[in-house]
Amino acid sequence: MHGAVTTIRFRPWAVLINIIALVPLMDARAEPNQEDPPSQPPRNVFSLDRMDAYLEAEASYYDNRVKTSRRSGFRRDNSQTNRATQVRESLGLELEGSILDPEILSYGASFSFGLSQDRFKEHNDYSDKTDSDSGILLEYDVRANLFQGRRLSGTVYGHQQNDRIPRQFQPTLREDRTGFGTSWVFAHDRFPMELTYDYEETDRTGNRERRDDEHFTESTLRYDVQWIVSQYNRFKLSYEHATSKQDFQGFREQFSTRRDLFRIEHELSFGRDHRNSLRTLIHWQEESGDFARDLLEIGPQLTVQHTDELQTMYKYQFNRQRYEGSDIQTQRGDFQLIHQKYTNLTTTFDAFGLFEDSEDDVNTRQFGTSVDWQYNRRNPLGHFYANLALAYDTENTSGGSGDRIALDEAATFRDPLPIILRNRDVARFPIIVTDTTGLRLFFEGVDYMVLQRRGATMLIRMPTGRIANGAAVLVDYRYRPLRQGQIDTLRVDFNVEQRFSNGVTPYYRVSYRNQENDTAGFFARRADRTDHHRIGVRYEQPRYAAGGEIEVFDDSIDPYNAFHLDGLWHAVQTPSHSVDASARFSRFFFEGGFDRRNVNILDVEVDHRWHLNEKLSTVERLTYRWEDDSADGITNAWDAAAGIDYRLGDLTAEVTLEYDRLDLPDSIEDDVGIYVRVRRDIPNVFSAR
Repeated sequence: MHGAVTTIRFRPWAVLINIIALVPLMDARAEPNQEDPPSQPPRNVFSLDRMDAYLEAEASYYDNRVKTSRRSGFRRDNSQTNRATQVRESLGLELEGSILDPEILSYGASFSFGLSQDRFKEHNDYSDKTDSDSGILLEYDVRANLFQGRRLSGTVYGHQQNDRIPRQFQPTLREDRTGFGTSWVFAHDRFPMELTYDYEETDRTGNRERRDDEHFTESTLRYDVQWIVSQYNRFKLSYEHATSKQDFQGFREQFSTRRDLFRIEHELSFGRDHRNSLRTLIHWQEESGDFARDLLEIGPQLTVQHTDELQTMYKYQFNRQRYEGSDIQTQRGDFQLIHQKYTNLTTTFDAFGLFEDSEDDVNTRQFGTSVDWQYNRRNPLGHFYANLALAYDTENTSGGSGDRIALDEAATFRDPLPIILRNRDVARFPIIVTDTTGLRLFFEGVDYMVLQRRGATMLIRMPTGRIANGAAVLVDYRYRPLRQGQIDTLRVDFNVEQRFSNGVTPYYRVSYRNQENDTAGFFARRADRTDHHRIGVRYEQPRYAAGGEIEVFDDSIDPYNAFHLDGLWHAVQTPSHSVDASARFSRFFFEGGFDRRNVNILDVEVDHRWHLNEKLSTVERLTYRWEDDSADGITNAWDAAAGIDYRLGDLTAEVTLEYDRLDLPDSIEDDVGIYVRVRRDIPNVFSAR
């Protein structure tokens, strides 16, 4: 378990004592022999400019207890306790130097050699399990720079490290990372090039029931070359080959993808003072494996700067995407005009046309226009800001019964609100949710739930999952468009605020969207309308801030009213001592789009940092959440941490205590953790006195 390398049959602390006993020998400086005649030092092929050492001991203990209540059926309440004890003793070296010549090869490295001992216990209503593991611990971070300053230069690196990742209201994760790679640059006035290769392997462990434990590997080969015709005319070609794989403990699925990507870019500046530009992008991507996506994109963009105040843009884009059995071609043309009146008023006008053809005989024609005004101006009372945006588009759909695909739809989870997908009639499977990088996959039933009603699809964050409150995600899904029909959409966004000199800022924001469907069929879908109003005031001073807001969200799917109160107080602000406290209270009144309910949420956070003297400093943090949902019950969550750092010369010590509690209506999870680290630095091990 946990990949033991070598079994250790002696006491690790005895080995650590022996290592510490060797410190004087390591720290001893050799005195020159006065009887030997001076001689000419030979030229060193291998140069060691610096070598520092350190001795370090780490220990951690975590206790995780989960109690689950079953209120229905024949399943009874159950509980589970997991305990983990981990000890690390290590000797580290940090090196810097060169070989032959610093301009030929210079290097920097850090190594850590040691012992590790782990012990795990698991107790539940059905069994008791105990496991132990011991072995040799190796961590390193090595980097070599070759031929620096030459026409051809490169870097080679390798690392193996482990880190602790604290999470709000959840156990701390351990992350072990191993990677290596190289990068080479060919410096040329006309044809500069770069070739890189990176490999990264990551293991994350330590979550409730290990459902969050994952193994992730990614390798990327990338080549870039430029052709610099002149200062105002250049080409760039990029090629990338990447493979990625993810394994999730608790799931049998393994997700892997292989990608080849070509990218050609051309940039040409011309006209008076070269203020006009023509940019062209050709992007081709071919993938294989899970959720593979093939893509061809061609997009020229012409920008003309007529005067200092007036600029126009002309853009054309051709896309062809193949994804999950669908083949979709899209052509879009845009015209944009930007006018700047002095420094106060900016006007942006845009018109577009879109033509989309699907292999499944679903054809779409869409036309639209928009105008945006932004105005800001200083006045005797402070600063005034206003923004008004109007947009209208019409979409005509014809053809058979095929589906359309929405890719990388960005959304953010904000408790207690769900994410509502933009399109209606979404296919139940597959709905793919990832983080914003697209590399980390989230699972339904573990990280989020899916609820469909009245043609709309909602994603609801699970508090025990891996998606944090406030996290942004990307969503891919299929949806069924109108077979024959027209959709007209009108959008209005308006924002106005006055920032008074005394710190008071009243504001008003409204976002209105109305979508009317004219369906040529037996069943017509109802209009989709959103009318979102927010009115509030903020008060800001150097030491504190406060605000209140009333929110009215009139929606055809899930309407609600809410009000919010928040405050921030910098109680202590000195270079060595700070105390910050913040709180936010929200009350939501859901009117019954999906559920008629009321939700109260209180979030409180206190952060204390104190540098007592040159030797001692402390950090304390407390986060608390109270949520009262009239439909789902009461949630209490705590996240507390306290740490102390001590430094005396080359000796440092760190102790961190953590407590997490997540009290849900049907389960309670308690986590207690202790982390201790002691380090003795030994600088300039072989330097002369």
